[in-house]
Amino acid sequence: MENKQIIERIESFFQQKKQPVLAKILKEAVKVCGEKIAKSSESQEMKDQAKALLDSKRPKEQSELEYIQEKYTQLLNLNYQNPIFLSDVKSDTAKSIIALDEKFTPSKWLADGAKKASGVVLDVTHIAKLTHSSARASNVNALILGIQQPKTLLASVNSVGKLPIDFAYSTAEYAPIAEFLQLNCAGEMLGKILCDNPAALKPFAQDDTQLQQWQEQFSLAFNEKNKSSHALAKQVYFPLRQAGDYHLLTPLVSSSLAQVIYDRIRQKDTPEHGARNKKIYSPEIVNLFYKTSVLKATQSNHQNVSYLNGKRFGQLILLPAIPPQWKAKIKPPIHLKTFFNKTLAAQAREPLIELKNLLLAIKANKLSVNLQRKQIIRSLIMDIADVVFDNCIQIQKLNQNCGWSQESRLPIYQQYWLDPLRGDEEFQAAKVTLDWSSDLAIDFSKWINQHIKHKQLTLGAAHEKQWQKLFIPLLREFNALTEANLDTITAEMEA
Repeated sequence: MENKQIIERIESFFQQKKQPVLAKILKEAVKVCGEKIAKSSESQEMKDQAKALLDSKRPKEQSELEYIQEKYTQLLNLNYQNPIFLSDVKSDTAKSIIALDEKFTPSKWLADGAKKASGVVLDVTHIAKLTHSSARASNVNALILGIQQPKTLLASVNSVGKLPIDFAYSTAEYAPIAEFLQLNCAGEMLGKILCDNPAALKPFAQDDTQLQQWQEQFSLAFNEKNKSSHALAKQVYFPLRQAGDYHLLTPLVSSSLAQVIYDRIRQKDTPEHGARNKKIYSPEIVNLFYKTSVLKATQSNHQNVSYLNGKRFGQLILLPAIPPQWKAKIKPPIHLKTFFNKTLAAQAREPLIELKNLLLAIKANKLSVNLQRKQIIRSLIMDIADVVFDNCIQIQKLNQNCGWSQESRLPIYQQYWLDPLRGDEEFQAAKVTLDWSSDLAIDFSKWINQHIKHKQLTLGAAHEKQWQKLFIPLLREFNALTEANLDTITAEMEA
């Protein structure tokens, strides 16, 4: 990158840093002007003009700084009775602006920043303060080991394709210096450019000696002279081959890897997450991370630890390191009096509640059950039936326990449904000839009424008939599919 472009980038940086401070100075000046005018002996017309200026809104096309500068100028230019009425405000504001200009004079700022550069650490992956916020140990860039090393060497380097690089500083006062050295100049970091080519700062330096001094001082932000640990850093004694000899190791947290984990887990603005929140279809896969914990690196000034820690609001996300939770083995419901019980209702809780709320709304608002509401009711019954069928399938698949229903307390028609492979000729003959589906539909309808009952709802035979009417075709289709699957299973068992 040419020196001219670097100089323009540097000058743009100082201008950007000045603007919010200048806006703050002018806002305070405008506030003081307003207070003085309101308390003055100026005419009411003059006070109204000043109030109109103070209450005016910023146009969208105008920047905050331009707007406040214009407002300040217009307040000063009003036709006051006393020509020097606001001279003290004008004088104080001018002094503050001169001091601001002096502070951000490139040569002065660079000289001061270069002296403090040793308090800044750039281009690192592991941050000591993430172990303890007051630790003064060295920070490390693990990438210098090279990503081609064996994967057992350092998981944080090899686990992801590209790691975000972090930077830190001893106090938040040094944050602007880190920001300056991190400036992107056509894909290159300004600090590294200055270490290799200090001549880029020649227009701002007094002489070549100062240029060389700046180069040496800024290079300390990338190359710490002496790596060291600290009393507040964690330490591990690692045994060596010779008895009694140890390496004293200092484990450091990888801020770069922590950022990758944070971004993946907290990523909520993707199309697939939006589709999931709206409960609409998306072909994309949503990755969810359950039972995570958050460790706070700091409670107040997160950025005082490192730049990436500030972006994470001081959060280090911890993944669960627990053994897998095994699902309980499904057992035949021998001791149940009915398949349609409270446990099954708990699994269908959401659609049952929605159905109850819909019926309550219809009654409270004296609404008719139009086509749209009929479709909603049909959809909810289908959702409830899906839960019932899922549980039925799990019990039907207990092939190794065929015949369990002989010892059960279930009604015989529920036994036909739940234990279809029972090796009992009389049982199988009755299962084929009898119409037991209607009995299941009756149980289903009574079970729904029982679990959506409410003191404001009168649920009776009419509702039961409606649930049966909606359930029977679903049950018929389910049973047809089940019979086809059972034929396949029987053939496999006989083979």
